[in-house]
This record gives sequence, C-alpha cells and structure tokens, in this order.
Amino acid sequence: MSIRLRLTVYWAAVLGGILLIAAVAMFKLFTLEQWGSLDAALLEEADDTAEDMARAGLPGALELAKALSKELDLGPVRRVRLVTRSGVLADFGGAGVAPPALDPDFRSRGIFQTADGHFRFAVVSLVISGQQAYLEDGVDAHTIARSIERLGDILLLLVPLVLAMCVGGGYWMAGRSLQPFAALATALDSIEPSNLSSRLPVPEVADEVAHLTLVINALLERLERASANERRFASDAAHELRTPLAVLRTGLEVALARQRSVEEGRNALESALQEVVRLCRIADELLMLARLDREATVDRKPVNLGEIVSEIGAAIEPVAQAKQIDLRITTRNDAIVDGNSGHLRRLIYNLLDNALKFTPDHGIVELGVERNGDKAVLRVADTGPGIESADLPMIFERFYRGRAAGKNQGSGLGLSLCREITRLHGGEITATSRPGGGSEFVATLPLAKSGTLPLGPSRTGRIVRHLPNRAAS
Repeated sequence: MSIRLRLTVYWAAVLGGILLIAAVAMFKLFTLEQWGSLDAALLEEADDTAEDMARAGLPGALELAKALSKELDLGPVRRVRLVTRSGVLADFGGAGVAPPALDPDFRSRGIFQTADGHFRFAVVSLVISGQQAYLEDGVDAHTIARSIERLGDILLLLVPLVLAMCVGGGYWMAGRSLQPFAALATALDSIEPSNLSSRLPVPEVADEVAHLTLVINALLERLERASANERRFASDAAHELRTPLAVLRTGLEVALARQRSVEEGRNALESALQEVVRLCRIADELLMLARLDREATVDRKPVNLGEIVSEIGAAIEPVAQAKQIDLRITTRNDAIVDGNSGHLRRLIYNLLDNALKFTPDHGIVELGVERNGDKAVLRVADTGPGIESADLPMIFERFYRGRAAGKNQGSGLGLSLCREITRLHGGEITATSRPGGGSEFVATLPLAKSGTLPLGPSRTGRIVRHLPNRAAS
C-alpha cells in the first residue's frame, strides 16, 4: 500500500469516527430538546388542571376537562380523560387515540407514549369527591416525531456524503503533498554511479523536502568523495605494485639471460628478495587498510598505552643504535585506553618507524605518552628535515610521499594506517613541523571510562641511549 493510500485510509478512519460521533450527538441532543420541551409543558398543564379539578369537585372537573381538550397550543389534536375505579368520568377530544395502560392502584405519574410514537400523554393522579382518579392529558406529537425522523434521514445521507467528499479531498491533498517527494525520487533515480557529481535541486521553501534534499546532497557528496578515493586508491595501488614487480621481473630476466657466477646470482636473488619484501609490506598494509575500512568499530578492551610504548621502544632500540640516534622514551602507567592492542601497536610502530627513517644520524627521536584530562596523548617527535607546509594537508593520504621523502622508499600507507586506527578508536591525529627543525606527530585517544586494569603508581621513565661517538644530551 502506498503512502498516499495509507494517509487517505488514516484520514478516512479519523474523520469517519469524528463525523459519526458528531451525528449521534446531534441527533440525541435534538431529540431530547424536542421531547423535553413538549413533555415539560404537557406535564405542567396536567398538574395545574389536576389541582383545579380537586378543588372544583366533580361537576367543575368535567368542565375543566372539556375546556382543556379544546386547547391546541401544544398540538393539533388533544384528548383528555378523567378515570376513576368506577369507570371513565370524562373523555373529550380525539377519540381514535388509544389511552395508555396505567397502574390500577393510581400510582402512575409522568409521560407515556403510544405505540406509534405519535401521541404523548401526561398522567397525574388526583382525588375527586373522595375518589382516586387519573387525569390523562394527551396531545398529538407526530410533527415532532416526523422532524426527528427527518433529521435522522438527513444525517444518514449527509454523513456518508461529507465523508466521501473529505476522503476524496484528502486523497488529492496527500497526492499534492507527496508530489515533491516523487519528483525528488525521480531526480535521484536519474543520477548514475558514473556521475555522482550531480546534485538535487534544493526547493526555495525551507520545509521537510528541502531538508531531505540537503541530506541527500550531502550523502551524494560523501559518496562522490568515497568513490574518488576508491578509484585513486586502486590506481595508486596498481602504480605502487607495478614498480617493484617490474624491477623484480627485470632482475630475474637479466639473471636468467646468461650463465652467471655464484656471487652474481646471489646479488640478483638479494635484489629480488628486497623487492619481494617491499611487495609483501605493501600487500600487508593494503590488506589492513581494507579491513579498517570495513570496521565500524574495533574490539575494545582496556589497554595500557604506556606499556606498549615501552615494549616497542625496547624492541626498536637496536635500529636507533645502528643509526646513532638518541631514542628518548617517556611513559606512564595510568594511560589506559579502550582499544585493540594489535592496532595500537601498529600505530605506535608506524609513527616511530617513520621518525627513525627521516631522522639523520646523531639525531634525536622522542616517544612519549601523556594524560590531558580524559585523553591519552601519544607524541612522536624527531629532528629530521620536517614536513613542508605544502605536504601537511596531504601527509595522511594513501600512497602520498612528501617532497622530503628522498631516498626513503616507503609505501606511503603507514601514516594512512595511523589515521584510520586513530579514527576507529575515537581519537584524532595531527602532524606539525617543529620551529627548530623536525616534525611532530600527536595522536589523542579517549581514556577508558572505568579502571578495569590495576593501575600502579604513576611513573615517568626516561630511556636515553648514548652512543660512543656523541656526547650525552
């Protein structure tokens, strides 16, 4: 069932209920008003006449009954009867009207209606000359009965007619109200996957349709950006894989072109191994990026960021010693974050590896963890060439290598992985060039909400390696 038809059905149900209640209430009120006025006047005349009859005696009562039967102010026909145990003392007016059946003990009082509903009697008991008697004062009420019947017929005809007209109008209004959405769907259907740059026209009136159009345009913009990133990612991945594969193929072809010595064969295999290692690294990083793109969240558990920093610093220290780099590590035990230990290790390792790669011999690399309010701050700084201002906006893009890369043949995916890992952990990462030279990367992660790990006393440890040919810093 379409939205238009559902709206019409709901509107018909609500309106039908309202019209039915209003019609029944109107009919009941009109009926009570018509009969109430007549009954009150009829009963009042009967009471007054009964009092006069009781005082006047039997001859006077007969005259009063005759006079009452001639009063036609309440209806065109009137019948007045005076009845005792011994029989009917007086009967004037419409003789063809059947009188009501009353209590023989003279305890009846009130308004009585004939079977056809066209005659109403006011019955009052009285005492005349020592006898119990009934005064039956009846009046023809067919005009009121017919007016009530006509009102019922009119309502039976009018309510369905009004309901049908309102339902038709509601169906038309629902169609008019939904027309902008239909136009929006048509315009959206015309946008092809190959042309995501198209946007929907935004209505001038700031209503729900305009808001929905803006939301869809924002979604199209994100889809266009994601599609462009995917295409660029596929192109860059193919370009990055083509170079090492070409080098590997050329080296193998040259090695197989003629008979070579053992040393030449070893050199060719070592060169091929280097390219294979690079290919494996690129494939591993591409696979991890693909997994991170599919993950909306990561499997989280409390992780001591300071311990991971200490472990990775100790593991990578030989690399720093080989380049005569002063590696300084600052940690603390209360930097507990909710996260994935493997992802966080990759984040720290990539940032530290990037700093060691670009720091010249005898340089300094600083790795530290701090707390800032409810955030854990991971900071990696170096004394390398720094990052040019033109490279800063693109430094975290996939396969992007800055102008300062030089001979450092990285894949261009390490910092992209760092950004994705930080994003999945609800944090952010920034890169800046230090005024005195070098670069600094800062990753901010939210601390764990509850201390589920036992926390030792906060400590700050500094590990500084002094190589033989340089002074202690």
